[in-house]
Amino acid sequence: MSEISESEGNVVLKTQARKKKRTGRLSEVSKKIKLSSHEMGGSCKCTRLKCFETTSEEERKMILRHFNSLSSHNDQNNYLAGLIVTHPVQKRRPRLNESSATTRDASFSYRVRIQGENSVQRDIPVCEKAFRAIHGITHSKLVYIKNSLKLYGVAPQDKRGKHSALHRKLADSTTSLIYNHISSFKGRKSHYSLHDSKKLYLPEDLNIKKMFTLFKEQHPNVHVSYETYRCMFNTKFNISFGYPRSDTCAMCDEFSAKIKSLSPDKDKEEIKKLTTLNVLHKKKAEKFYVRKRKARLAARNDKKIEAICMDFAKNISIPNLNTNDVYYKRQLSMYSFNIHVLSSNQSFFYVYHEGIAKKSPNEIASFLFHFINNYLDDDVEQLQIFCDSAGGQNKNFTIIRFIKFLTNKNIHGLKQIKITFPIRGHSYMECDKDVGLLNLKSPMETPKDFREVIKTSRAKPSPFKVIKVTQSLILNWKVLLYKEFVQKCPFKIQPSKEIIASAIDCRLICHRTTYNGAFLSDVICRPSKKDVHSTERGEFALPLQLYRAPILIKKAKYADLMSLMKFCSSNAQKFYRNMAHE
Repeated sequence: MSEISESEGNVVLKTQARKKKRTGRLSEVSKKIKLSSHEMGGSCKCTRLKCFETTSEEERKMILRHFNSLSSHNDQNNYLAGLIVTHPVQKRRPRLNESSATTRDASFSYRVRIQGENSVQRDIPVCEKAFRAIHGITHSKLVYIKNSLKLYGVAPQDKRGKHSALHRKLADSTTSLIYNHISSFKGRKSHYSLHDSKKLYLPEDLNIKKMFTLFKEQHPNVHVSYETYRCMFNTKFNISFGYPRSDTCAMCDEFSAKIKSLSPDKDKEEIKKLTTLNVLHKKKAEKFYVRKRKARLAARNDKKIEAICMDFAKNISIPNLNTNDVYYKRQLSMYSFNIHVLSSNQSFFYVYHEGIAKKSPNEIASFLFHFINNYLDDDVEQLQIFCDSAGGQNKNFTIIRFIKFLTNKNIHGLKQIKITFPIRGHSYMECDKDVGLLNLKSPMETPKDFREVIKTSRAKPSPFKVIKVTQSLILNWKVLLYKEFVQKCPFKIQPSKEIIASAIDCRLICHRTTYNGAFLSDVICRPSKKDVHSTERGEFALPLQLYRAPILIKKAKYADLMSLMKFCSSNAQKFYRNMAHE
């Protein structure tokens, strides 16, 4: 394994950190295909052993399937050698004089092995032609194995690429130069690796090709191919490109800073204490991911359960142009709210710009309501939601009252909704992976261009589903919920880690501040004489539309957009010119 030293927030690789060997290149794939693509030949028409009559077609196919399933040339050679028996020559009948006649120094008999009932194997003698036909091998391959049996008594071993004295072998000094050059790059460890991972991340603007170019600039007289450099990078190091996330956990950073400020010799006990507390903190954070994995498995095994992740993606500014003027001008902000279904890996993006709506709890509730009624399976009765602890978006009393409203009104047949929040700074989820697939560097002039970028960013397991958000989709949930629920939350929301809304207790909401502790319950519904279960499924009063007119763009921003229009197409110019503004 590799040793990693830390200096000023960076990590320097000192020794090897091996990756799992890859077999995805064309040469490796070709070898695998050749090993497993032997085809059966025709009948030997043997009258002495009657090879194709003593073995059925199904048995011959079974033998060939087993032979093709062997994973290497050595395994296949050993298998074939075990079916060949060497005999001394009993009698020679040379047709020429002994001085000019070519005589055999050994005879061979062949057999095929068939798996019978109750795992009983039986060997059936066959002729040489049938032996080659059944295993799909050539005459030269058989001669190669027989010569090894005659000379050494064992099957031949594949020696390709294993010679120690190749004339083109890379010199040790060159290998050392490549190794030291790759090790000289500073990387970072992933903040989201809760286990002891040795993987490092180099900046995203770097790649193997650039590293090889830098190596050639430093060592112009060293003759090394790019393929050699690439192979050494992939096999001797455990490195990827692109830092996983820019934000880190404040508590982890605090632990790291305190440990660095202490002396390893004088403050051993304090360092040990801080390290233990940091490990405990990360163990607590890992519980969130354990909950998410269990929810995914439960959703895949039970149609009545579904689990989703949800989060706002990074704001995107448009028009996204190549001109330098965009660095000095204010642009239009694009918002995208992502819902990722854990059971099927489907992903939904609700996309809109700042002139349509904002990023308040009303928008979150509206998107969830639209998703549940249009895309959630009809059989689902329990919904588990995983999201970060953003107080102005996900973790607030409006969302808590909203999920209670859904279960009380029996909307879409939901009987229970559970929201799980992560430890702050340890909130990396599938939504972040989805956003990481978006090519946000591509030119985008209008919201339509941004939606097209999202649609074409993923093909498997299914393309991203993009919903164009209009103001009719955004509802004023806060006002509606105020009529049925108390105005102030009876418990502290921010410390909560799990919140459950159930149809069983119509007025109570359950919550807890840990992932394993006991649930507490509080009343959040106003007393009502009317039975909340008296309405049929789907019967409820919808809230009013939140926005009645477009949100006005600031005067200064609109002026900047007008100055950028000259770099855009005519359709984009028309879009920006018609935007509502102050």
